[in-house]
Amino acid sequence: MASALLSPHATAQHSHALKVSVLGEDQNPVQGATITATYAGATVCNGVSDAAGQVVLTCAATPASAGAGGLDLQISRDGYVAATAHVTQQEEESGAAVEVTLSRAQTVQQNVTVAGSSESPLTETTSGAGKLPVEQAKASPLRPATLVDALPLVPGVVRTPDGRTQIGGLDESHSALLVNSVNVNNPATGGFGLSVPVDSVETLKVLQSPYLAQYGSFLTGVVNADTKRGGDKWDYDLNDPLPDFRIRSLHLVGVKDASPRLNVGGPLIKNHLFLAEGAEYLLDKSEVRTLPFPDDETVFNAFNSFTQVDALIGSRNSLTGTLHFAPHTLEYANLNYFDPEPVTPNADYQEDEGALTHRLALGAGELESTVAGIRDASNIEPQPSGDGLMQLTPTGNSGSYFDQQTREATRFQWLETWTPAPVGWHGQHMLQFGTVMGQAEDSGQVTNREVELYNPQGGLIRTISYQGNGIFDLKDIEGAVYGQDHWILNSHLAIDAGLRAETQSLTYTNRVAPRSGFTLTPTGDNKTVIRGGIGVFYDTVPLDTYAFESYPEQVITTYDGHGNITQGPTIYQNLLGTDSGPAFALVDRDVHSGNFAPYSIAWNVEAEHNFAPALSMRLRYVNAAARSQLTLTPESTATENANVLSGSGELNTHQTEFTARIGSQKLRQFFFSYVRQFARGDESDAASYLGDFPAPVIRQEIEASTPGEIPNRFLFWGLSTLPWKMRISPHIEYRDGFTWQPVDEFQNYVITPDDLQPRYPRYFSANVRMSKDLDVGSKHEIRLSITGINLTNHSNWLQVHNNIDDPLYGTFFGNYGRHFLLDFDFLH
Repeated sequence: MASALLSPHATAQHSHALKVSVLGEDQNPVQGATITATYAGATVCNGVSDAAGQVVLTCAATPASAGAGGLDLQISRDGYVAATAHVTQQEEESGAAVEVTLSRAQTVQQNVTVAGSSESPLTETTSGAGKLPVEQAKASPLRPATLVDALPLVPGVVRTPDGRTQIGGLDESHSALLVNSVNVNNPATGGFGLSVPVDSVETLKVLQSPYLAQYGSFLTGVVNADTKRGGDKWDYDLNDPLPDFRIRSLHLVGVKDASPRLNVGGPLIKNHLFLAEGAEYLLDKSEVRTLPFPDDETVFNAFNSFTQVDALIGSRNSLTGTLHFAPHTLEYANLNYFDPEPVTPNADYQEDEGALTHRLALGAGELESTVAGIRDASNIEPQPSGDGLMQLTPTGNSGSYFDQQTREATRFQWLETWTPAPVGWHGQHMLQFGTVMGQAEDSGQVTNREVELYNPQGGLIRTISYQGNGIFDLKDIEGAVYGQDHWILNSHLAIDAGLRAETQSLTYTNRVAPRSGFTLTPTGDNKTVIRGGIGVFYDTVPLDTYAFESYPEQVITTYDGHGNITQGPTIYQNLLGTDSGPAFALVDRDVHSGNFAPYSIAWNVEAEHNFAPALSMRLRYVNAAARSQLTLTPESTATENANVLSGSGELNTHQTEFTARIGSQKLRQFFFSYVRQFARGDESDAASYLGDFPAPVIRQEIEASTPGEIPNRFLFWGLSTLPWKMRISPHIEYRDGFTWQPVDEFQNYVITPDDLQPRYPRYFSANVRMSKDLDVGSKHEIRLSITGINLTNHSNWLQVHNNIDDPLYGTFFGNYGRHFLLDFDFLH
């Protein structure tokens, strides 16, 4: 974020920090816009927007006698008509974010307000972003507590029944989660974990295959969140302070969930030091409808805190420090009909993230320096009351969970980003250069107990025992350097071009990722915009991949069902494969086990048209071919048996997306989307076996649709104000069901024809949330809300009998029917 230059005559006055965001029609940032603030005709401060389209202006405070006089802003770019915005004194002192977009109309100057917007397609990058309106998302029936909870409101993003986020049909471990430009994915597993409270988020974007070289460590998408800073006046909110209760047969049977959230912000030192704190306590007793009461609850407990301190150091420097502290526990993880309470594990987590960012204005450019660290510690263990060995049968499992593990993973990063002033040469060039240096570590121990498999008649058919202590200790060095150029050639065409080079020491590889895109405005009114791009993207390989060699090795013995051994005992070593397939020209790799470089070549094209200020539509197509993907499969030769973790997998995805925005006002706006999606390739147990809750059976690799593939999905949601201080937020979703895979009595996959991918029945849920604000005194309000879920009581099945030796094979069961929730917020 660029710091502004304070005018000389204002340096002796008290100042306010004013954040300005310059956006385009699709809500992408606009770099290189000049913002000048004046009071009573005199310039008090100015600045230039950075690559994020943002600038912090440190302006002289307007006199108290000026009332609502405030500041006048002029926003301009060469070749584009200037826009203006007016900021009242109250908005200036509260730290309100000014959001502006520019228009390229040739003769008409567009005036905007603090909440208004206009359009500037060529000043935006070609990396199309799905910007999620945070305030509308918080009011939706999803009732998100964290930023990740809100992501399913974005087209192409869903959450599978196990709680994992799927972007573009692929698991969250293939996407990057950035908070204030810092990657916060778990270094060991690649997962998102417990993200920051949604109340702390100012802007939230999901970029699928962004073509800017500044983004790395992903195959499919980037979730990019910027957090709020404290304002010039102290403010606080208390949201959802009372718990929801569970009622059965008209009797109160305890607390169902609770999510009180407290947000406090304001100046610690007036005009210089600001604090923002978002804290929440989360209790969720998720009822599993396929099990009998009272043994049907998965219990999640968390304290989630995000603290941000901003210091304005003179007119050219700013400093931002953040701390995310999130201990949480999960009892009876993955509880379901086939795995009742004794078979499930418990989990304790501690997630900590801290960052310090310094921004220095260099002329009309900016240098941004960040040091950051994350720590993810976990302890997974069976139920204390668990009895006996874990036993797997076609109709359900019993005994005690087989796996126990402790892990501590850390990553420390140093990021430097230089955004020079725009360069005029055959048009205008907005450049950015950056480096990333990081060190990651992963240490812990995995302990496994014996597992028994039985056939439908109750006969023992296999045992899996383990040998080895499972202790691992890994270190990894990660580095990247990039450069990118957003080149505006003329009034109709802009091109993005960039190059990123990166390395990861554990993989023994060096990688180069070229990317390019374009933005075209074929008409003079800028109502139609065409964009496209192509690029190469690399995954960061999670550290648990390299811990696998130290995991306990399986010893498999097969029986005939009557106590007689038919094969084994056979020891399966844990081996890392060596990628010796066809060379990819942009990857330099040593011949060494674990020399993995998962990559994707993706391209897209889209067209967007603004029919009116209150109606815009976009059609987008994305195609990606992922290669060298991690797979885990058992292999046998005449002399050796091993579970081999290799980089031989392939995934192919393509997605067509239609979206529409209806309404121009934030509090009266609705969104509709339809996504047609294909995501299919080599599926194995690599991610799950290396994750927190592995299954004991390592299955053979198959070709199938991914767990997150949704061929057809319709989504409608939004927010509208009503008379009498009321609001309504509908959420309607209709889609194909998730995939499932049949297995046999040995728990191995059963191969199905390509055109017969088993799926759950189609899903439909109509939800609505209504609220009313009640005045409590002159400065406070209470917001009462009622949320209705699955109003049509549609049968959205939760589980399926997927074992072909189960008499009920293919039967779906379990459903969350119509239900209602009450809550209230205390607003200041």
